[in-house]
Amino acid sequence: MEPTKPVDDATVVNKPKIQIGSRRKTDTSSAPQGSKPHLDNKKPDTIVVPPVRQGPVPIPSVRDILPEDLEAEIAAALGDASNSTELLDASVPTAAGVMLEPDTRQRATVIRVDATHVFVSLGSANEGVVQRVQLSQDFEVGVEIDIVVSGYNQEHQIYDVRIPGASVSVADWADLQEGVVVDVTITGNNVGGLECQVNSIRGFIPASQVALYRVENFEEYVGRKLSCVVTEADAQRRNLVLSHRAVLEREAAKEREKKLATLEVGSIQEGIVRNIREFGVFVDLGGVDGLVHVSQMSWDRVTDPKELVSEGDTVRVRVEKIHPQTGKISLSLRALQPHPWEGVAAKFRVSETVTGKVTRIADFGAFVRIDTGIEGLVHISELAHNRVSTVGSVVSEGEEVKVKVLSIDAENQRIGLSIKQTTEAPAQAAGGEKEEPQLTEKVVKEINTPLKGGTNRSTGGEQFGLKW
Repeated sequence: MEPTKPVDDATVVNKPKIQIGSRRKTDTSSAPQGSKPHLDNKKPDTIVVPPVRQGPVPIPSVRDILPEDLEAEIAAALGDASNSTELLDASVPTAAGVMLEPDTRQRATVIRVDATHVFVSLGSANEGVVQRVQLSQDFEVGVEIDIVVSGYNQEHQIYDVRIPGASVSVADWADLQEGVVVDVTITGNNVGGLECQVNSIRGFIPASQVALYRVENFEEYVGRKLSCVVTEADAQRRNLVLSHRAVLEREAAKEREKKLATLEVGSIQEGIVRNIREFGVFVDLGGVDGLVHVSQMSWDRVTDPKELVSEGDTVRVRVEKIHPQTGKISLSLRALQPHPWEGVAAKFRVSETVTGKVTRIADFGAFVRIDTGIEGLVHISELAHNRVSTVGSVVSEGEEVKVKVLSIDAENQRIGLSIKQTTEAPAQAAGGEKEEPQLTEKVVKEINTPLKGGTNRSTGGEQFGLKW
């Protein structure tokens, strides 16, 4: 066995020590890290090491001083505005310093029209926009129209406006609010009214809200499109109630105002009979209704207006009166007919015999119609040659009789008539005495024996102790 050689201290110091595991230090100056060797002595691309974060970024404060270049850029953008208040005021349009309130009615002028919108001027620097689908007709630039302010669009710096009474598009329940007008499609009907669809939302129109007048057949409305006002909208209960009558009343009110402005007392109008009642007839004059009272329908006495006109007939009437407070209009049909008493003296002569019909019976006589609108009176003393106790025992209403004209007073519209003078008087007996009327058979038999009674006989009271 060979002896161990002594080790030099310098050699021990310079020889590197072997380190195992985590004690091994990484040499960044040697060959590239990794288990794969380089091929063909090609070095890999330079690895970019991300910068090491030094900590959280501090939140900027309004009190911090901005860089000079940023301050100069902000100042150039602001221009002459010195503070934020001026900027806010400049972003909101005003008319004499007052914002236009929503749901207010304004008069606007059309300034521009495109494919889907109409832009209008609301005075001063205010402008508005309305969708063309709401317009029933196209308007040219410069035309004035009535609009309703819906609100102010801050993003586009313009007012959203709508046409009064125009329908709105409905996407969901959020668009359904009481008072708005929507277009509906009638899908069915029942006893209570009409079933309808508003986009994908089901609704109902009560029978009393379908039209201005009573509707007898709801089937006629199925499949039609109507404009309705939302009267009740409850999204939670899925309850939507609408009214088509409200839209018709709005339109009728507008037409009524226009028509009333043109109507004058005494003017001749043409209308359509809409409703017939016992007391008269309602005539539509084109947006406004007037009443023809039964006494103004004809010069004759009218008992049933349906004998003269029917619903849907076109008639010519004269305006007799316009009530300023109630707006009611009184009309007349007979005013356009010839007055029956004009030229009555040429039609009838005194002592002439004519045929007429008994129209009325009174205690003092009977009225007989001898021509259209002309009635004469047969006094009770002129009914028969004998004494008459009641008029009805001689004539009856509706009976045709022959009468003799006794007098004519055209100024007071009176004619005196006689029935008894159209017949011969009863024959008289010789000597000028009137023939005695034949007596009827006596009901009580004649008694020829003397009557019993007096005070010269016994009364019979003494039998009972009475002294009479």
